[in-house]
Amino acid sequence: MTAATSLQAVENGVANWPNGVNTVLPAIMPEPGETQFYGYTVFYSADSYKDTNGDTTPGKFELDVFTQAFRLNHTWDHQTDSGITFTSGAILSGGRNSLDVGVADDSETGLNQIYVTPLYVNWSASEALHFSTGFSGFIPLGDYDRNNLINTTSNTASYVQEFNMTWFPNREWELSLSPTFTFNFKNDDTDYESGDVFNVDYFAGYRPASAPQWQVGIAGHYTRQFSDDKQNGQTVGDGNRLQKLGIGPQVFYGLGPRTAIVFKYLHETEVRNGSEGRSFWFQFAMPL
Repeated sequence: MTAATSLQAVENGVANWPNGVNTVLPAIMPEPGETQFYGYTVFYSADSYKDTNGDTTPGKFELDVFTQAFRLNHTWDHQTDSGITFTSGAILSGGRNSLDVGVADDSETGLNQIYVTPLYVNWSASEALHFSTGFSGFIPLGDYDRNNLINTTSNTASYVQEFNMTWFPNREWELSLSPTFTFNFKNDDTDYESGDVFNVDYFAGYRPASAPQWQVGIAGHYTRQFSDDKQNGQTVGDGNRLQKLGIGPQVFYGLGPRTAIVFKYLHETEVRNGSEGRSFWFQFAMPL
């Protein structure tokens, strides 16, 4: 029962922000007056849960998560004299989560949440260096039962501040960073308030001059919780602060202007107070 108890104690050990999602041109938004459609298909699997010291908790632990998300971003048909543009967007996600801890198992299918960004502010310092920042909110959707071993929704709202950068040092190379700060609200069903989380998604990639539609590189994320979990107003354990480092290959293939598909694999390590696993991603983007 130790794994099940630990999982419940940290509200699933997972931040609302999907770690590693923003590794594909994060600061590149649609042109003014244009709309972009994105799809994210993710399968995450873990067979161990790490405690606050990074040690594997005893007992069976098998977690499988399948998530499908769709995103719309629209850049408003206005640009300032300094080149600043403004984008609004939303992401809807759902899927199926399964957990087996030996003495009990459960599977749930349903919606996860909606992620709403009222405004991104975008600016390009040059043709090679791009920035964007936006404030967003996670709104939980779907059914939640505090007695379930696992749910598809965290039942927790969050405020997120994004900062995105994409830099092309030359025609072949790209470096992208997407730091975020997630500030969590309380789960009213359990009186549990997860701590706030810093995450940075990153990517370094190479695009051959002879085949510019292809790009290969290294993607990943670093996640660190910087405030304690609390329940009934009291700190949980030593704070149950989540920590993860993810890294793996990413392959990009361009199908046309602003249309592309991406595959990536991320392996987690240096985990504290969370599951340690691996994720497979398929992403696409196309203009509408």
